[in-house]
Amino acid sequence: MHDESNKQPCCIPPWEPPQVIPAQVRRVNNLIFRKINQFHRENNVDNVTPMHDWIMSYLYWHKNEPVYQRDIEREFSITRSTVTNILQLMERKGYIERQSVPQDARLKRLILTEEGGRVHEKTMLSLHQTDEFVAGLLTEEENAELLRLLNKLRKGLE
Repeated sequence: MHDESNKQPCCIPPWEPPQVIPAQVRRVNNLIFRKINQFHRENNVDNVTPMHDWIMSYLYWHKNEPVYQRDIEREFSITRSTVTNILQLMERKGYIERQSVPQDARLKRLILTEEGGRVHEKTMLSLHQTDEFVAGLLTEEENAELLRLLNKLRKGLE
């Protein structure tokens, strides 16, 4: 007779579910979004989604070059249909405008409006506050290692 006390039961995975990397990344992501929302409330921009923040920031930093929907899709690794919905809402809120391009009527250049610029400044404050808060939870070396590992994962998954 052999000892089976060290064997795993047939239906229990060999890892603890809370330690599965995607689940932990998702949990941390959710907690970071909560912190962003807290700072948004404090800065009176709590009606702006984090994705709107990031798109406005991208448009702000690329204001001297043409930016199109496909650039947003690539930059944020999101699908065309999702970007279409996001941009339509941002346009209705007055954050962006879509301008036709003379050489191709199908292309629409994305432009940050004055209102979008004002909201961008306030949301950037919230993002900087969040970044400082999160970075403060780790040492400088831990932050560097975390960023290195996250970039490695991102590149491997793209």
